[in-house]
Amino acid sequence: MFRGINRLVILIFVLSAIYPAGVFANSAEPPGFTIIVSNPPADLSLYILFPDEQGVAPILLSKEGKGWEAYYRFYYHMNPTRSKNLEKAVLKVQSDEKSFQCPLPTTTFKMYNNLLTLDLEQESLKIGQSPLRVPLLVSMRVVFTLIIEGLIFILFGYRKKDSWITFFIINLITQGGLNVLLTGPDLANYWVIAFIFSEIIVIVTEAIAFASLVKEFKKRKAVLYAILANIASLIAGGLLISYLPV
Repeated sequence: MFRGINRLVILIFVLSAIYPAGVFANSAEPPGFTIIVSNPPADLSLYILFPDEQGVAPILLSKEGKGWEAYYRFYYHMNPTRSKNLEKAVLKVQSDEKSFQCPLPTTTFKMYNNLLTLDLEQESLKIGQSPLRVPLLVSMRVVFTLIIEGLIFILFGYRKKDSWITFFIINLITQGGLNVLLTGPDLANYWVIAFIFSEIIVIVTEAIAFASLVKEFKKRKAVLYAILANIASLIAGGLLISYLPV
């Protein structure tokens, strides 16, 4: 069994080295940055303010809400001067509850597509995201997937301890990897392509893995399970990513 698991891990690493580049090769957005805000007021708006001498009107950042988060995006082509040098610009935060300004970190402009986090309570803007954010979101989606695929596993009649150990090992590797890959608000509208393509890879990988490692029933049943379970998680996962933070 352990030899089979070792082969599975090697196969997954090979596949992961092949497909992420292909998934995102044509998915680049215009350069800019995204600001994450947790539990923002419904009327919260973010603006980029330029120095008076530039004579540039404030730029309203586009907004996308997902669950308890909102993503505010700025692209450099939105700047009438077409300049990527915004070091003298500031972020204006405006809502009925509060209004304040904070400087944009200088490292914001040193990456193609940067990620920042706005803390409304501290009235601060920082590069990056909370260290717990990605583990929390990935764990939430993996648990949700395990519940769906676990119920289908039961419906297919799998009861042996070895079958369930294999089930958890396979899914923790494949679904964990998939959800790490598809985490980040900079995915924008391209997540659908990435999600479907990645799920196809997962279906093939899991079909091979379950057929090779789960011995409780015939291989055809294991392959059928892998296909149906992943189609179910594809549909449910698509809905989850559509409405919850990424």
